Amino acid sequence: MSEREFIGIMAMMSAMAALSIDILLPGFGAMRETFDLSEDSTSLAATITLFIVGQAVAMPFYGPLTDAFGRKRILYLGLGLYALGALGAALAPSLGFLYASRILWGMGSAGPRTISQAIVRDRFSGDRMAQVMAFVQTAFFMGPIFSPVLGRLLLEVGSWRWLMAFGVVVSATTLVWSRRLAETLPPERRRPLRPGPTLQAFRAVLTNRVTLGYALVVMFDMGAFFSFLSSTELVFDDIYDNASLFVPYFSVSSVVFALVAVNLGRLVPRLGAATLARRAIVGLVSMSAVMYAITWSSDGTPSFWVWVVLITVVNGFHTAIFPLCNSLALEPMGARAGTAAAVVGLISGAGGAFLATFINRAIDGTVTPMAVGYLGYSIIASLMLWWADAARRAGVS
Repeated sequence: MSEREFIGIMAMMSAMAALSIDILLPGFGAMRETFDLSEDSTSLAATITLFIVGQAVAMPFYGPLTDAFGRKRILYLGLGLYALGALGAALAPSLGFLYASRILWGMGSAGPRTISQAIVRDRFSGDRMAQVMAFVQTAFFMGPIFSPVLGRLLLEVGSWRWLMAFGVVVSATTLVWSRRLAETLPPERRRPLRPGPTLQAFRAVLTNRVTLGYALVVMFDMGAFFSFLSSTELVFDDIYDNASLFVPYFSVSSVVFALVAVNLGRLVPRLGAATLARRAIVGLVSMSAVMYAITWSSDGTPSFWVWVVLITVVNGFHTAIFPLCNSLALEPMGARAGTAAAVVGLISGAGGAFLATFINRAIDGTVTPMAVGYLGYSIIASLMLWWADAARRAGVS
């Protein structure tokens, strides 16, 4: 497998979770009608939150399993659960059944996400790993460009259930493609699946200040970004009455994020991942402060296009922080890459989803909660980055 194809399949595996979220967003209106929800109901945001929670809860299991049995076997397990969850969501007779299916779907998606990061860590290290992660993220962001458009097309010929069923197609495609992927964890490097060594691996990850610090940066970074994913459709429709622009905006913003990621990959060899992470966090805090100030001065509702530009610029910095800090978090872990990827994913996924709920629940006809959340979380993330960076420079584990 060429490096270009390798990056492609890693991006596909990483993007499976995002595809499972983005393709649903155009169908929220039809789903509200099916389940007799009001037009301004935020209940469907739980389909995203529960998916992320299911993903995060399953990650600690995938880490030790993939370190013990190899990457590909456990990947196939995750793909099977992914397909079952998607099928259950497509056939859901009630909102509760849909919620349960989304949790299972998220648990399945944890496999490809965790294992893709472990595979990249198996093959690369240092700034080269951060560069590959950035290129993977570039391809990753191509999904949201097409997913809402695809979702809209599926709605034209079918119902919102077709959006869910597409997850089965994604799982099957990834399964077939992954047959070309070589196993990157040979038997002699595998760790025994016993309570003692497993707990020791988890302890090593959680007590490593560098890994934990950068994982917390990603958690607060994701807390803001998950609120954007969960609530943007409602903001466009209920606050700005521009529901028709939601899909075009999502596609255009994904192009912007992809451009950020590809340029990030080019800058890593010159400046280094740690330097770029510091610059990105300064940009994030600064632009979040600008967004808050403009929102506050506009009584919580800036003009639509001003808000669109601000949220896109701020999210551009979020796009840069994720691959950089994720790579820096995994760097000290070496042979524990699977467990480390799982723990970092659990912290950033479950923690980020939990933090996002505070913003989602507070949205009340203005974008003030989003502006406050972005600024607060970015400040805390900057403190966590400073803490982790100090440990990395001092060689503290």
